[in-house]
Amino acid sequence: MGRIRKMIFISCLLTVPGITLYAQVKGTNLMEYQYGELPGDTAALSTFYDRAVVNYYTNSFRASVALEQFYTPYENRNYLKLTQYSIQYHSDKLEVKIGNFYETIGRGVLLRSFEIPGAILEDLSYRSRHYFNHDILGFAAKYRYKNFTTKAMYGRPLNYVFPPTQDEKSRRPDIIEAIYSDYSFKGQTVGASALRLTNASGSKAYTMVTATGNINPVVSYYTEFAKNISNYAITDFSGQSPYAFYGNINLVFEKTGITAEYKKYNNFLLGSGINEPPALVKEYSYKLLNRSTHVLQPVNESGYQLEAYYTFKNLSTLTLNNTLAINDFGIRYVFQEYFAEYDFTINDRHDIKVFADYAEDPFALEEQRISVGSLIEWKIFKVSNIKTEYEFQTFNRSGESVQNHVLTIGYAWKSKFICSLIGEYSNDPFVTDGRSNKIWLGTNIKFQLNNENSIQLFAGQRRGGPACNAGICYEVLDFKGVEIRMTSRF
Repeated sequence: MGRIRKMIFISCLLTVPGITLYAQVKGTNLMEYQYGELPGDTAALSTFYDRAVVNYYTNSFRASVALEQFYTPYENRNYLKLTQYSIQYHSDKLEVKIGNFYETIGRGVLLRSFEIPGAILEDLSYRSRHYFNHDILGFAAKYRYKNFTTKAMYGRPLNYVFPPTQDEKSRRPDIIEAIYSDYSFKGQTVGASALRLTNASGSKAYTMVTATGNINPVVSYYTEFAKNISNYAITDFSGQSPYAFYGNINLVFEKTGITAEYKKYNNFLLGSGINEPPALVKEYSYKLLNRSTHVLQPVNESGYQLEAYYTFKNLSTLTLNNTLAINDFGIRYVFQEYFAEYDFTINDRHDIKVFADYAEDPFALEEQRISVGSLIEWKIFKVSNIKTEYEFQTFNRSGESVQNHVLTIGYAWKSKFICSLIGEYSNDPFVTDGRSNKIWLGTNIKFQLNNENSIQLFAGQRRGGPACNAGICYEVLDFKGVEIRMTSRF
């Protein structure tokens, strides 16, 4: 069946050039070579990963293919596969997608597909690297008429935990059939959707309603509510009933902005994880805070996030954030975090950020967690700057004091050349491999050859752990060795 789909796609691709003479081909390539050790390795290994994407455009059509390959000394981890192929048509009113595509319903409560650009995953269980994306293989169509929009789709979402070395049934165990429609009027939009999910455990139906809009020039809102309607009554909100609610309200004044969000998810992990409800946890660029983030548990989680900012006359900005997440798995876990950041400039040349954070994280057994730090970009001459960053974190676990430190010193010239030295220290027994403490030292060098090509080199030791990007959290493995990455556009 997979071979037939590919043959149909290639046939469609070959017929497209006859439609119009106005066409162009564009593409990207991501190549990464590693020589070093990951957790569990007893000796350094050489690995090679490459992903090439070719896009063919005409006025109304787009065709795309993605070829991935990975090689190590272990044959069972290696592969060379066409991992994505699609053809799309779009006009003023109609869009059609066949093959691999990305679609999201609402804010991801029912369905979310995504791509994390430049991210490569490797799981300790499979030890085969692959691109970090969560697409759907199938068919989707979207129609717009004045204030009305509707879209329908059928397909198999990817379970990105499994690499391309695994069979398609394991990688795409779920089948979805969904329809979503919305109507806009007087600055408001209301929508409704239905989704049927079929897998080895049977078939289940879900419905969702959404509402969004502006109350006035200052206040806007968004809400969505979803529920299982095939196994439970629409009025059933018991502990076993799957349902999800998310809502936010935003207030924007001349110098101040305030956002309040609320979530209530119960037994709402759909299939192999086809949905990604909003986590309501602030996403940080700071290493220690990003690594210490709370990971959403859609099986049972409620809570809120409050964020406010104020811009002063000198254009400096103060940002405040408070997050609460409650999980009840027989034992009640309460994650609470308070964050403050001040961003300012000195003499219109030097950009400075300072932050402080306090959290209680019972899931990670981290009590009274305090994190502080600063990031400073010193502009020197006209085309270069020096970047310094220091982060410190301390917390109590089982009566013992744990400390984490991060120090980064970097230099950039015309955005063409970037070099940084990164040092980390921890005495956390969860990551020190039985030693009293551990130090990671590494260097990053990136050179932009031209507008289309860049090369990046890492050498040393890199600390792993959770990382979050665009609301998606994943695990990064520790690495010791040399890594070369080249990215190209053509």
